[in-house]
Amino acid sequence: MNRCFLPALIAAALALAAPAAVPPAAAEIFLFQDDPLLVAVYRNEADNVRALLVRGHPTTTTDRDGRNALILGATQGSYESLELLLESRVQVDFADNYGNTALYYASGYGFDGIVELLTTHGASVDAENLEGRTPLMRAVETGQLQVVRVLIDKGADVNRADFTGRSVLDWARAGRSKPLVRLLQKAGAR
Repeated sequence: MNRCFLPALIAAALALAAPAAVPPAAAEIFLFQDDPLLVAVYRNEADNVRALLVRGHPTTTTDRDGRNALILGATQGSYESLELLLESRVQVDFADNYGNTALYYASGYGFDGIVELLTTHGASVDAENLEGRTPLMRAVETGQLQVVRVLIDKGADVNRADFTGRSVLDWARAGRSKPLVRLLQKAGAR
């Protein structure tokens, strides 16, 4: 065998033996591929969501972390799909296995329009997860100034503390965000 072909053959053999990389979106969707509503909301395919809801598809299905379609849509910014789910009267304060609601996730990702939508449909601004953390704490932790404004306007408790005793203001100071600290202090945080 010619020696100049040997490196090419080894590289080809290794390429065939290596597992194929799965694109991130496909890997994420694979987790809940058995339920078309979860996938449609996650992808914000409003027409598919509408069709599934009209046919009476269950809205209570969850993935292995206990996240339902409303929560998955809140993590992706799927506004149109969330509107449809809320119109079909899904439980707005449904919590996943960690106690996080759709509002908690939307707050952390900075989806202020979704925060507004969820609170308009009755989402609790002070719902605590299993660590005693609220959507406001999550928004402050991730530096989401506009979401913090919306939550304060909706009546979120600016003096709440999590189970470790960290207050909303403590979270803002830890993030070193002067605008957040000022906003919270103006709203009465101490």
